[in-house]
Amino acid sequence: MPCPHSVLPLLGAVLILAGCAGSPEPRGPAPEPLKVDPEPQVVEGPMSYVPEAELKRSEVVLAALGHLDTPYRYGGTDANGLDCSALVQRAYREAGQDVPRTTGEQAAAAVQRDGDPSPGDVVFFAINGNQIDHVGVYVGEGRFVHAPSSRGQVRIEELDNPYWAPRTRFAGHFFD
Repeated sequence: MPCPHSVLPLLGAVLILAGCAGSPEPRGPAPEPLKVDPEPQVVEGPMSYVPEAELKRSEVVLAALGHLDTPYRYGGTDANGLDCSALVQRAYREAGQDVPRTTGEQAAAAVQRDGDPSPGDVVFFAINGNQIDHVGVYVGEGRFVHAPSSRGQVRIEELDNPYWAPRTRFAGHFFD
């Protein structure tokens, strides 16, 4: 007759293997597989349309933002340094629109806007007296990008900033 102690390891092995056997099959029908329609769906109706002027405005904003952190340099017109009017000129040129070079010429050539500016408009300022002597590109949400001589690089600021708000003269654009 076998020793009862020799049965215990065998019984333990059977219990361990029984625990690894897995779970029973779930009852009920299997879920339906997802059906994919191989044919593309055609949407009927008018296509969305973005007016050319809105695209140009967006291009001006993106071009101006592309010059952030460029150093300020009076009379500068390239990546080594820009002044405010060169920033405007480059942003518009990159959007396919030629504009004059200096702030005064830009102010004279701009089509003035009644009311609040739209993204892509230029905003003109009189910092030293009443003459227009600074310009930036309005980027939306009350902000503009410009090349100020103070703190020396192209950056974004708020139009309602206590410094800029009283010096703002008008907004305009150069779009045909």
